[in-house]
Amino acid sequence: MKKIVTVSGGTGGYTILSGLKNIKGISITALVSMADSGGSAGALQDELGVLPAGDVRQCLVALSEHTDVVRKLINYRFSEGPFSGHSFGNIFLAALEKVTGDFVAGVEIASEILKVKGKVVPITKDRAELVVKLTNGQIVDGEDKIDHTNIQKSPIEEISYKNGVKLNDHARVAIEEADYIVLGPGDFYTSIIPNLIVVGFKEALAKSKAKIILPINLTNKPGHTMYWSVGDYVDLVEDYLERTIDLILVNNKSPLKKQMKYYKEYYKLDNFDGIIVKDDLNDNRIIRLSLLSHLIPPPVEGDKIQNTRSFIRHDSKKLAIAIKKIIKK
Repeated sequence: MKKIVTVSGGTGGYTILSGLKNIKGISITALVSMADSGGSAGALQDELGVLPAGDVRQCLVALSEHTDVVRKLINYRFSEGPFSGHSFGNIFLAALEKVTGDFVAGVEIASEILKVKGKVVPITKDRAELVVKLTNGQIVDGEDKIDHTNIQKSPIEEISYKNGVKLNDHARVAIEEADYIVLGPGDFYTSIIPNLIVVGFKEALAKSKAKIILPINLTNKPGHTMYWSVGDYVDLVEDYLERTIDLILVNNKSPLKKQMKYYKEYYKLDNFDGIIVKDDLNDNRIIRLSLLSHLIPPPVEGDKIQNTRSFIRHDSKKLAIAIKKIIKK
């Protein structure tokens, strides 16, 4: 049985895991970023002193083999009253952390209740407060603020955590024992890189014989990665990892006009120039195929954060098929 480890944030993690759980003959461990500081998860973190549960919740739902009703319950978001804007699953995980005194233990209990296929493991048990320093001297604190700041006007000089954020022991073992590690997809600076800079991550990776698979994002993010190419993503990930990516998955189909329209309207863009990641790399590590979903999910009532990644995103089944073929080879 091949051991697959995914490293991601919320929506990207949900997408990749939803497909992978249907592959037979593999074990899955989802390592999840704990840098989230916005929305319901961020509010509960501030109010209750618990770790942010939003990204973990999405991965639990993705891997759950329970009924649709139970999965919908965990993702249910209140639209009125004192819980307005909060996800039931975030409150549920916050309560489990309070009862057990340990977020990781709470996640394990939630996994049993939700009949999760595989393991969902927070990348760290520490409070992970992300901070970036720009070349103009500006300091941006917190994942949510970074997410909504134009960090391309003055490039990033350093991205780090305020305090020493250490790799969870369960995550370390998963990395060291993995056969394949899938990085992403997801927002580059707020979902992917936060995992790679956790103390102990690179050291665990150095002890692992796993092949690293990098699904390249479908679109560039305005203010963060505009006009980036496949080569830009590969180069920077390899810089952070201090090792080479083994396989690179690149989408070769264009999004629908309706998807592009929504994307432009949300970001108030005049055109689509610089949004699609330019395929500029001539490299035998690249696997090019259709990975794009043409589904546009309806908005979630009560969700105070518009999720732009829902406009143009990967197809979970297509990603899973690509990874399954890699494993078979």
